[in-house]
Amino acid sequence: MDNINTMTVATNIMLGLFFLLLVLMTASVSMVPWIADRHVVFGVSVPLSAHTDRRIRGYKAMYACNIVSCGIIALLIDAMIWRNFGMAGALWALFISSLVIAAMGFIAQQRYRRLTLELKKERGWTATGERHSALIGERDNPEPLGLAWESLHVVAIAVTIAVGVLGYDRMPDRVAMHANAAGQIDGWADKSPMLIWYPVIAQVMLAMVMMAGHAAIIYAKHPIDPDHPAATGYAYGVFSRVWSIYMLVIGLLTAGGIGMGIQLSNIGVITLGTFGVFAMFIAVAALLGALVIGLYYGQNGSHEYAERRSVTMGRGGEDAATDGDKSMPYDDDRYWVAGVFYVNRDDPAVMVPKRFGVGWTVNFARPSVIIVSVVLIAVCIGSLVFAVM
Repeated sequence: MDNINTMTVATNIMLGLFFLLLVLMTASVSMVPWIADRHVVFGVSVPLSAHTDRRIRGYKAMYACNIVSCGIIALLIDAMIWRNFGMAGALWALFISSLVIAAMGFIAQQRYRRLTLELKKERGWTATGERHSALIGERDNPEPLGLAWESLHVVAIAVTIAVGVLGYDRMPDRVAMHANAAGQIDGWADKSPMLIWYPVIAQVMLAMVMMAGHAAIIYAKHPIDPDHPAATGYAYGVFSRVWSIYMLVIGLLTAGGIGMGIQLSNIGVITLGTFGVFAMFIAVAALLGALVIGLYYGQNGSHEYAERRSVTMGRGGEDAATDGDKSMPYDDDRYWVAGVFYVNRDDPAVMVPKRFGVGWTVNFARPSVIIVSVVLIAVCIGSLVFAVM
């Protein structure tokens, strides 16, 4: 009875965290236009002054209203499903709602991208020339944390192994491995030394994914504005360093937390429901952290850049970094399919900053990207097969 009550409480907490995740996701998607690089609006190359254009501001506001409205409607529908169909139905509805919000974000971006392209043509916003190089002294610019910091994962993995070995004797004869959406245990495994290594393998795989993300930040292409190389170089340095710290911390929490959580659940220290709640807290922390960093620094450090320019110009506010600056040193829209997917055979870079959103994406024209994508898909399929076995 105590185990059933514990699972029920844990499932209720997880449901509340799922609702919070949907709220955070709605906020994250709706705020993307204000986070984007200062030379980009809805994935379209524009001059800095475009951000003070009345119609551009209207597009941003309408985009946000569309996403927020979808989020509110989704929350109301999910609450009704919870009331009428119970916990399992609500969890599935929240999961589907998250996918819908992401899809609506893309659809809305495409709509306002077309309007921005029309406005760009109407205003005559064209590049003053081809993209040109800017050589600046980068030694004083902040840099991402080195990959040596990822060695902390080795310590975390060693602790997970030690806990499993030392706690094997107290592992129950039958170990709960899976619970359905209603919080009922529907998957069991017999006690076996293999159960010690199952969370370790999961932790190693997650650590490798997070390390790859960290490496991508280090080796990604630097988006330096040729007209303002020093300011944008410094801003991007701050941006990449903060994100490398985020990737390290969230990577350790995700890989270490998931690995240790499964291990503690296997040996009977915590219930499967408690582990589920802990995993959801990590997901909330990861999304909230990404949202805060994005809002504070902006894509490529655009907010840091705006702040530095406003101080230099002796003015405050967002317009200090945009008003009157109608220069447009480059226009690479032709390389961005739908303003989201980067395809440029002439660019040797594999990782590049996103056009719409925060973070980095890949150059889909590079053969190595296809190879890595196939490997990742194989790893995901292998992980699923391993989990089922």
